[in-house]
Amino acid sequence: MAIRIRNRWSLLAVLFLAACGKEEAVAPPERPAVLITTVVVGQQLVEETEASLGRLQSNVDPKIAAEVPGRVLSVAVEAGETVAQGQVLARLDEQDYRLAVERAGADARRLEALSAQQQRQVERYQQLVKENFFSANALDEIVTQLAGTREQLAAARTQLEQARKNLDRTAVKAPAAGVIAQRLVSPGDYVGAGNPLFQLSTDQTLRVVLPFPESLGNRLEVGQTLRLYAPMAPEERVEVPITEIRPVIGAQNRAIEVLAEIRNPGGWRAGGSVTGEVVLVRREGAVVVPPLALIRRPAGTVVYVITGNQANERLVTAGVRTARFVEILDGLKGGETIAVEGASYLSEDAKVRQAQERGA
Repeated sequence: MAIRIRNRWSLLAVLFLAACGKEEAVAPPERPAVLITTVVVGQQLVEETEASLGRLQSNVDPKIAAEVPGRVLSVAVEAGETVAQGQVLARLDEQDYRLAVERAGADARRLEALSAQQQRQVERYQQLVKENFFSANALDEIVTQLAGTREQLAAARTQLEQARKNLDRTAVKAPAAGVIAQRLVSPGDYVGAGNPLFQLSTDQTLRVVLPFPESLGNRLEVGQTLRLYAPMAPEERVEVPITEIRPVIGAQNRAIEVLAEIRNPGGWRAGGSVTGEVVLVRREGAVVVPPLALIRRPAGTVVYVITGNQANERLVTAGVRTARFVEILDGLKGGETIAVEGASYLSEDAKVRQAQERGA
């Protein structure tokens, strides 16, 4: 009885396998085409930039010193006041200098009169020599005296001019428009020539100081373009070249300082902040694609090039990335059509259906 049951199950198995063998193999269903949008790869100017927040310094920050010694009679300005070029800031005692002008003037007038007298005498003696009433040797002596007097007169006039300049220097004036950063003198002080009286800060020309990461040390160069704007006058945009790169890395922030000099475009002030952007690289005709077109795959970053209704996977190397585009350094040419929206659903040789086509 047991043997019969086993044979029955064996017969059923044979019959089932025979029935399956008679059925035709069913092919898997074809994958539907992926709906995508496309773009034609464009080319444009691409700049690689790095931004930094820096500071503005006065490029001219002179200490105004006394040009002549003397006692300070009055001080006309205080720290923080704005002054114009040529404005009198302080006055020194001018009495000795006024007397020097009078003495030098008297000497010059005396020599002028003597020179004029000797000139008339030479003219008379020249006429007498022609008429043989006077010797030529005597005339030469008078001419020599006149030449000596004229040299003395020239020296006296120089002394008079110097005395007048010293008198004028007792009025200490601002060499440029700016702000008095520091007052270093008070009425009654005696100052010598060269002693500082004021420190002037001027905003006519400014120095821009921008810190950049030390990792950019080998990419920063004098002459590269800086684009600048200051929060106090954001409507003013300035482009200037880098004029200096400080060779020492900052001990606290580990940054490299880049410097540039500019003429104040208006409204910028020393001590304020400035935002700067250095252009590290400019590439004309760079290949660019929308950011959505780049897909991460195990092999790397790819785009899908569309030919007809089929997608082909292309491995690419990306460069500059912005919110609007990504630069492609290698793997793609301008004019090719690539998938954008829906690209993440594609694979090699996938069938596609284009919803629309748009320009880059």
